[in-house]
Amino acid sequence: MGAASNGNTGAPPHFSGLQVRLPDGLWLDCPPMPDTFVVNAGDLIQVWTNDAFLSNRHRVINPPPGDASDSLSVVFFAGPHFDATVECLPACCSAARPARYPAVSAREHLEKKLRGSGV
Repeated sequence: MGAASNGNTGAPPHFSGLQVRLPDGLWLDCPPMPDTFVVNAGDLIQVWTNDAFLSNRHRVINPPPGDASDSLSVVFFAGPHFDATVECLPACCSAARPARYPAVSAREHLEKKLRGSGV
């Protein structure tokens, strides 16, 4: 299958492959924006911020055949020390908005995630 000489391969403009799953189950494309970068907040950030920042389901799909975009994805994971207690930050809760999650050690959280994944 050929592509038009204008370089249009049928891919969305500035295709990155990053998609975020919406609450209704649909996947939303996250096209790159000039001079920006994307941060995916993980589960522990959701606990710390009392849902101010949500951990979301996301994926990266391959670009369509013939895509010649020059985007680059770099993955970096960071987390607290295993013995750190993760609980709602004082600035993120109040009497009117109590903590939504119990305190947990980073180790306990990781072990629970690994057990749930079958690893």
